[in-house]
Amino acid sequence: MFLLELVMQGVRGFKELVRLRFQSGFNIIAAGNEAGKTASVDAMGGLLFPGNEAGRIASLISRETPDASRAALVVCSDDGTYYRIIQDLSKQAVNLSKYNASTKDFALLHKDREATVQFMAGLTTGMSEEEYSRLFVLRREHYAGQAAVSSSPPVLAPPVVQIQPSSAPSGKAAPQDARLAELRETLRKAEGAADAEYRLDAAKLRRGESMKKLEALEEINGRYADIQADLSLLKGCETLPENLEELIETHEQSQGQKIIKSEQLQQDIEALKMQLQGMPKASLLTDSLFILGIFSGIGSLAGGVFFPTILPAAELSTYFPIGVLVSLALVSAAWYKSSRKNAQKDLVQKEIEGLEAEREELEKSIGESGGAITAYLQATASSTTAELKDKADNYRHISSLIGELNEQRQRLLGGAAVEALRAEYGKLQEEVLELEKAARAVSQYAVDTYSIRQEIERMESESAGPSWDFSAPDADVPADFGVPAAPRSGHGATFLPELTIASRIGEIEMETLVPAVEAAAQRNLSAVTMGRYVRVEAGPDSGPAVYDKKDVRMGCAELSHSTREILYFCLRTGLVEALAGKIRLPLILDDPLAGFDPARQQAACQVLRALGTKTQVILFTSNPALKTQGDAVLELK
Repeated sequence: MFLLELVMQGVRGFKELVRLRFQSGFNIIAAGNEAGKTASVDAMGGLLFPGNEAGRIASLISRETPDASRAALVVCSDDGTYYRIIQDLSKQAVNLSKYNASTKDFALLHKDREATVQFMAGLTTGMSEEEYSRLFVLRREHYAGQAAVSSSPPVLAPPVVQIQPSSAPSGKAAPQDARLAELRETLRKAEGAADAEYRLDAAKLRRGESMKKLEALEEINGRYADIQADLSLLKGCETLPENLEELIETHEQSQGQKIIKSEQLQQDIEALKMQLQGMPKASLLTDSLFILGIFSGIGSLAGGVFFPTILPAAELSTYFPIGVLVSLALVSAAWYKSSRKNAQKDLVQKEIEGLEAEREELEKSIGESGGAITAYLQATASSTTAELKDKADNYRHISSLIGELNEQRQRLLGGAAVEALRAEYGKLQEEVLELEKAARAVSQYAVDTYSIRQEIERMESESAGPSWDFSAPDADVPADFGVPAAPRSGHGATFLPELTIASRIGEIEMETLVPAVEAAAQRNLSAVTMGRYVRVEAGPDSGPAVYDKKDVRMGCAELSHSTREILYFCLRTGLVEALAGKIRLPLILDDPLAGFDPARQQAACQVLRALGTKTQVILFTSNPALKTQGDAVLELK
């Protein structure tokens, strides 16, 4: 199992949303003091072991946003399935979801705490949170237990007077020394064989990881080709704007309103035309008043020309002007009447022409406003806006898939080229072949080192120190003889609890586990101390110890505080390495290198990078200088 993503909001000092994405190998998260390193580690522990301890949950809730405190963790199980656990710290609610590849979303699996706890226990091999912390979480305070070994001065035995060592039987020392030398040589060869086997296993793991990356890249390339084929069917969609749906909706609303207005104008035009048709054109010549006026005028002129001899001059001078005036009045009335009717008709005609011009402008604006949408339709070979929307949605979906594939590709490559990855696989293949030859060459020396160590210790204890001749009359027995030694106190005085837990969950016999841990811790200690210490004893019974270049044994009480920290760090990383073949759980480190000097910080970080080829390692550190090219680096601010 490895962790993929941690999301926090309202967790202690994190008021805003914080998202940390991890890789399956070595990850380094740089953060200053009070930046949230411990809060992140505690949140991961609370999500991996979602118990209902009120005190722990309350310690994670932010004081500034207590009503919006939540965290989520995405994990990948050993079978490649993704799960997401979400814990609402404010409401003390937990749910677990499983990723569905077909819908590309998480589907709810469990929504109650008890079922979620049981499921997560299966992912963490049934360990308790305390056991997981002893094996796979390393904090600076874990070193404090190592100091307990030497926190009190050693109890000195009272002086013994007149102790007379008895002489060893003649001729016994030489065979015993020869036997010890033989056992030590056998142990050295066995450790060399075990070391060769572990180097071979480590190289095989690195080769397997490299092969997995290449296979994943091939799969990504195949999916990329399929997606590119689908993308070629959506030509022209790359020019579509992001707000296409909004533009189409606005366009359709505007077009609808304009069409309604155009239809209303057309109805008004038709009504006016019908009204115009009902208004016949007025003619002055056919008007009755005009005709009557003409005849009246003609009559008046005729009377004045033909009847001057009949009518008296006085009457003729009176009626003739009156007749002419009446005729002019009738003609004028006829002209006014016809002019008025024609003016009304012209007014209606002008109104019709104005409405028709407005309708033409409206239809023109409909065509112009839809020009952009029409261009999009033509570019994508779409016949309707609905088809255009579907193509745009498909294009965005395919583009997001391409982005995801590129992101996966970059994560796999880690900034390197594909050719470099293939070359690395070739080198690893050659390294495995060489290590296989080396392992076969020393395979005959692969024996049980634990029993050899016990035999060496037994023989050394028999030959070490003076033995008293209790038959001598002047032999004084030490005052503390028979008084049991004071028991060690404090966590870390012995490495037995960690070994016991690892033996149980890994189903590895102690006789096999202890040498494996010691061999890995020995490599790590030699690397971190620049070869000052060359051998490590996990000391399941007597406590850890180291041997320097002169093969001088030193227990924890004889080491400096910083060296005890380094020893415990190497034992813990060696234990995780020994378990990596059986159980692969993430090793989470909460700034445990802060007490090391700069050179040893760099060396210890290199040990963690090598361990990252076998299991996931997540290092939170306050020293950003530890990151190097190729590391998966995140920052907390």
